[in-house]
Amino acid sequence: MAQNVVTAGGNVQRGPAAFVQFGQSRRRSAFQACWGVFFAPIPGDSLGTFTLTLTNVVSGSAVRVESQSGGTTLYSGTAAGSTLVISLAAYAPGDALNDLRIKVRKGTSSPYYRAYETLTTAFVGSQSIYVSQIPDE
Repeated sequence: MAQNVVTAGGNVQRGPAAFVQFGQSRRRSAFQACWGVFFAPIPGDSLGTFTLTLTNVVSGSAVRVESQSGGTTLYSGTAAGSTLVISLAAYAPGDALNDLRIKVRKGTSSPYYRAYETLTTAFVGSQSIYVSQIPDE
């Protein structure tokens, strides 16, 4: 049975569902149900934003957020105050880039603090993590 579908140029035509190309090498399938056109996500596409808030961070600490699987650095910076807000991409459930390792260390000037490390999982939404740094002197 033929259906109305949207093609890559945005035109409506009758026929089977088409592939709509986004970019040069990425493809999404487009299909029409009773009410409209839907796009199937490609694995690895970001679904939204994960807002990570680190509290009780010692000012001047180096902060690094990386994936647990491959060590891909997703954020690297220095805390200017005791609270640090980081926006990261959130992916489909089960994606390895959602599994995060957070490292916090103040070791460049006195007073020094031991490295603090914790794990979390990114999702569309926000999370707050209390950082408990221990003096290293």
